[in-house]
Amino acid sequence: MSSRSIDDLSAGFRAQAVLLKDAAEAVGLDLIIYCTRRSFAEQAKLYRNGRTLAQIQDKADELCEQWGRADLATILMDVAPQFGKRILTYAAPGQSYHNYGLALDAVPLREGRPVWGDTEPDDLALWNLYGELAGDVNMEWGGSWSPGKIDRPHMQQKNINWRNLIEDWR
Repeated sequence: MSSRSIDDLSAGFRAQAVLLKDAAEAVGLDLIIYCTRRSFAEQAKLYRNGRTLAQIQDKADELCEQWGRADLATILMDVAPQFGKRILTYAAPGQSYHNYGLALDAVPLREGRPVWGDTEPDDLALWNLYGELAGDVNMEWGGSWSPGKIDRPHMQQKNINWRNLIEDWR
């Protein structure tokens, strides 16, 4: 199970998460942080969801051949089969900032209830406020990514590339 604790984030990013929480509180935005650090195995389970075995094998081959990470390829191939037809993430194990404690997922609340949608103007306004706060605390917001890749709950460390992390993290 992924962590929900900001204490499990890397030290620098943890400080940014505290600033985000404080900034949200200052403007009256209630947030629940529901995912911080995620293990490679948990990332593999999420990645497998909605993909064929051939697609998963292709990614495992990439992890071995391009990134020299046979360990991550093994994790990806060995986790239990996933159910569901919907792709949940584009990041395989080692390719997610969550794996390094450099990302968090949060959802705004209205009257104590999570606001997952973004089609209603009031809901979108909450998400956009969350995204503005990300910029204020120097985080990258997944809500500003290209169409088809938008991930509104996701915040991650700026100016760090997972390609460097996957090679350096052993």
